[in-house]
Amino acid sequence: MSKRIFLDTNVYIVGAADTDSVEWQILTWLGFDGNQPAQSEVVVSAELIEQILRVAKRLKTKDWAGSIVSRMWQNLNLRYVLVDNEEYSQLAAEGWLPREDIGVYLAAKQGGTDCFISSNHGLIRAVVTETKEFECFTPENFAKQYLA
Repeated sequence: MSKRIFLDTNVYIVGAADTDSVEWQILTWLGFDGNQPAQSEVVVSAELIEQILRVAKRLKTKDWAGSIVSRMWQNLNLRYVLVDNEEYSQLAAEGWLPREDIGVYLAAKQGGTDCFISSNHGLIRAVVTETKEFECFTPENFAKQYLA
């Protein structure tokens, strides 16, 4: 499968913290551990990277946070996108998406994402209900469909 994938912050954090998790299986399949070539293109943005750094530093240490982002840049086939500030403001005004999720959604949209993977059920529900722009999965559902 060669799809363009967007992983929400929670997938990186849980996967890096727990090598027995489905999130780790997804990261490994994408090449995060450096033991295999990247399977698909992974969409990222400045806001996503900032979220990963902030959350990982809060959970463990600044060094651990940096190691996650470093492994992303070294091992994943990344597609870096810029988020449109005007579109951000427009979505904030529309109100169908929580403000903290707007940057994540827009990065996925700008990156031409095929598969959006998140443990944030509210975000998935909002995107599926409002846009139907890309397939949305929980990590478990993605693993069942594509990694089994």
